Amino acid sequence: MTTTTQDEGLEVHESKKPLKVPPGYHNAHVLTIEDIVGKYGAQWQFTIGFDEFPEQDPPYIWAEPKVGTKGKLYRWATALLGRPLAIGEKITRTQLTGLPCRVLVEETLGATSGEYFNRITQILPVKEATAAKGTPETKPLPDKCFCGKPVHSYSSTGAPLCEKHTAEAMQE
Repeated sequence: MTTTTQDEGLEVHESKKPLKVPPGYHNAHVLTIEDIVGKYGAQWQFTIGFDEFPEQDPPYIWAEPKVGTKGKLYRWATALLGRPLAIGEKITRTQLTGLPCRVLVEETLGATSGEYFNRITQILPVKEATAAKGTPETKPLPDKCFCGKPVHSYSSTGAPLCEKHTAEAMQE
C-alpha cells in the first residue's frame, strides 16, 4: 500500500468509464481473473464481459481469495461451475476464467461522491435464453423480500431476501 506525506503530490488519472448497463440481471462471462493486492489486501479481480453490451468497457469486481462456504468467492465459484464445491476441493483462477454466468447490476449511492452509479453486485448461475425471442433474460430488480421487508441481498437463484432471510439462507 502506498502512503504519502504532506509534501508529496498525487497524480490525477482518468477513472474507468462508468458502467452504462441498466440495473437488472444480465448474461455475461468471466474474461479474466487476476490475483492482486489492493486497498483491502489480497483479492481476486474478476473482469466481466457483458454478452448483451459488448461495447461496455469490462468492469472489475473483487473477492477475497478465501473459499469458505459462506463467502463471496464460494458463491461466485459455485454459480460459475454450476455445482456446490466439496469441502477440501481446490479451485484455480484458470478453472473459472471464460465461464458464462449471469450478473446482477444494481444502482448504488457512492459513499464519498453522493452520486448514484451502477455496479455488479453478484455473479449468478446461467439461465437459458428465452425461447420466444432467443435473447438473454433480463428482469427488473425486486425491491422487497417475500416477507415485505426491504431487500438486503439476493439468493443464488436471484430471489430477493431481507436481512433476516439472508442470514437464514447463509446457515443452510
